[in-house]
Amino acid sequence: MQSAIVQMILIVVGIAAAAIVSIIVYAQLSSNAPAATNDDNIDYSRINTQTLCEAVGGNWTTSPGTCAAKS
Repeated sequence: MQSAIVQMILIVVGIAAAAIVSIIVYAQLSSNAPAATNDDNIDYSRINTQTLCEAVGGNWTTSPGTCAAKS
């Protein structure tokens, strides 16, 4: 049977390991995320419907049917 001290140590080690994994995952995800202030992750030239163009904040041109970023 394990003593209470050994159980406490195992709990603390488990919490520390979970915290380290969480910090590493957060750092990786935040470094790969696009910046919130720019829209370079939207390729307006590939959008071919007016509804989608307006949903991402673009300007739809009817005659050639293209989407462009709002200026």
